[in-house]
Amino acid sequence: MNKLLISVEVPSIEQNFDLFIPINKKMGTIKQYITKSIRELSVGVLKDKNYLFFDIDTGVKYGNNVYVKDSGIKNGTRIIMV
Repeated sequence: MNKLLISVEVPSIEQNFDLFIPINKKMGTIKQYITKSIRELSVGVLKDKNYLFFDIDTGVKYGNNVYVKDSGIKNGTRIIMV
């Protein structure tokens, strides 16, 4: 499987999003993809800034240089974007 389905919670706009992400990209690239996607889905409500991404259940912060497949993210992972 080349993609994972994750849930992203964005407290600043009080919304959740379910997104597919590729496993063969670095988290820095994925963070940009997620931010851009949410900005489009929220019709520009999301502010343009650098966000931090954490696993909601474990509190693990996702760094930019690790590949998704090596990050511990799996189908159903819940991520908070702050």
